[in-house]
Amino acid sequence: MLEDTMQQAPGQSWPSAVPRSMPMAMCPMAKACDRMMQKPPSRFVLMLPGALLILLGVFIFFEPRIVVWLAGTAVVLLGIMLLVMAQLIGRLRSPPR
Repeated sequence: MLEDTMQQAPGQSWPSAVPRSMPMAMCPMAKACDRMMQKPPSRFVLMLPGALLILLGVFIFFEPRIVVWLAGTAVVLLGIMLLVMAQLIGRLRSPPR
């Protein structure tokens, strides 16, 4: 983490900036990662996606038409996620009321 930040001294131009010590706050993502490392997920939660993918592969092996449904579902979910992200970005760009 950065201990010092550069700030422009009053009445001086940028090349003659004076370093001043300013503590930086901890990043919110660092706090979230710290909490996750303190309480790691269980082994079952880590193995569940692999087991589900194996099961899906077996179903596709016996019924190949499932791939079409999966692709269609993935496209619909991707479209929904893009709409939600566009709405979120629009809220972030608009000035507060």
